[in-house]
Amino acid sequence: MHGFYRIAAITPAIVPGDVRHNCTEIIRLCQEAVQNGAAVMFLPKLAVTGSSCGELFFQEELLRAARVAVDEIAGSLPENCVAVFGSPYSAPGLDEVWDMFAIAGNGEVNWAPHLGFDRRFFSNDRAFADDFKTAGGIQCGFDHTIAVSCSAASRCGGEINLVSFSKSALPGTLEELKEFARSASRTSGNVFVVNTGNIGESTAGNIAASAAVIAVDGKIAASSPLLSTESTIIYADVDLESLKYRRRRSGKTLLDGNAAPDGTPLPESPDLQYAGISPYPYLPETPEKLAGFCRETLEIQSFALAHRMKKAYAKKMVLGISGGLDSTLALVVLNRTCELLGWDKKNIVAVTMPGFGTTGRTKNNALELARIIGAEIREISIAEACRQHFKDIGHDPQIRNAVYENTQARERTQILMDIANAENGLVIGTGDLSEISMGWCTYNGDQMSMYSLNSTIMKTVIPELLKFESGVKPAMADVLQDVIDTPVSPELLPAEDGAPGHKTEDILGAYEIHDFFIWHFCYNGAGKEKVLALAGIAFSGKYDAAEIRRCYDIFSRRFFSQQFKRSASPEGVNANEVSLNPGEWRMPSDVSGILWR
Repeated sequence: MHGFYRIAAITPAIVPGDVRHNCTEIIRLCQEAVQNGAAVMFLPKLAVTGSSCGELFFQEELLRAARVAVDEIAGSLPENCVAVFGSPYSAPGLDEVWDMFAIAGNGEVNWAPHLGFDRRFFSNDRAFADDFKTAGGIQCGFDHTIAVSCSAASRCGGEINLVSFSKSALPGTLEELKEFARSASRTSGNVFVVNTGNIGESTAGNIAASAAVIAVDGKIAASSPLLSTESTIIYADVDLESLKYRRRRSGKTLLDGNAAPDGTPLPESPDLQYAGISPYPYLPETPEKLAGFCRETLEIQSFALAHRMKKAYAKKMVLGISGGLDSTLALVVLNRTCELLGWDKKNIVAVTMPGFGTTGRTKNNALELARIIGAEIREISIAEACRQHFKDIGHDPQIRNAVYENTQARERTQILMDIANAENGLVIGTGDLSEISMGWCTYNGDQMSMYSLNSTIMKTVIPELLKFESGVKPAMADVLQDVIDTPVSPELLPAEDGAPGHKTEDILGAYEIHDFFIWHFCYNGAGKEKVLALAGIAFSGKYDAAEIRRCYDIFSRRFFSQQFKRSASPEGVNANEVSLNPGEWRMPSDVSGILWR
């Protein structure tokens, strides 16, 4: 479904040496996984016999029983699935015994060597191992890895990497395995399944770890306990289509390969039960990781700005403050930048420019935060200048159209640019990624600055950054919380009873939906039907299908029609996996977006 495939990591409870028992248990577990929609099943090394048989691996009795069991397991599998499981292998006419993986599917059995073998009991003839390196769509990678391709049309032989090795269970072992899987999947840009061992291996001297971990692009999709007394199965629906898109963009390549052992494609997931679709896929999943994410994001922004100020030989940072989320985040980062550079906070020129729609709440929050920081504050009303401009161009100010709104935005930008010229400073842009993606800015108004600080920060991420800063700077906590609680508005239309004349989310739809679209469209390369299906799952019970579709129609139309604004955007720091800055996202301003609407 939508490019997702269901992976099962199976850890069987075996009895070392009892091949008949092990065969029966493996068949039972594989059938259960297939009934649950799994396309690829991975069991540990030497699952058929157990890896702790020692000298018995040399005995023909054990090897003969293993050969029979492998054929029986393969014959029990339905079509269009692959099971990979470990077994000793004795080649006809040769004395050597090999630590191998059987790849069973569609009635066939192919073999791939496990190169992380125990040299006391298994052959190390690497030339013989090379004969197996491209067995039926399964490929050998580095020492512990084999790789599977799920698509018959794909030449990628490493979409799913399967890793198994014996490991003793010690305190910290499970986290070590997760970190290995996270790192390997992130580096390769694909899926890593780690299955350390069979449950029930001999405990002579140690107890074997029997954990399984499935990691996708640096994140843990599923994991089992380090130790268990019963067989376990974990599942993950992995989005191979999005991984392929990211590999294409990054230039990563995989080994050539086929699909299942007979070259037919494996079935996609019947549903997305194990996909873990989050409404906020760009945010870490735990409070501890979220805190680290926020700290590092703010550090990236502030260090980048500090370097830019030094290299531009600029002395002042000029910022338009409105009391909204974007300018508040920018002011927080400017404060951090001054601390990094050892500058007086008066090097921040915080300019509030009240206009026709400015509310007391936002203005007061902007001024209060600037006072707490100790910035230089300037208040310059734009009302009279805008009225004069309306008169000059013959515009009736009672007509509240784009001219009425954009005049205010461009007047503010002119003021900031001129102050920067006078003070040997840089105008710091505040526009965020959510606004930039839909061109929700005035061309040559708030679209323009000398450094675009927030250009890769999503709107729904900013509250998390401000909450984090509240913990670091308690004196700011009250004002930052009120900024978070204030409805998002450009405040360009006259206020009504102290409230904004219009609210952005009433027009565009919820920013959390648009940020979800940005992530899956730009980071995962998902098309319309896939994005809508995933959003329907992520926001089930919060937004109905009609509202999600309305938001998508707005997003897809504006994303393409407003590219001309992004093409002329100022430079900005990348603090996110997604960037639409001109050097990062290259797309013609007049390209058709009809395929995505």
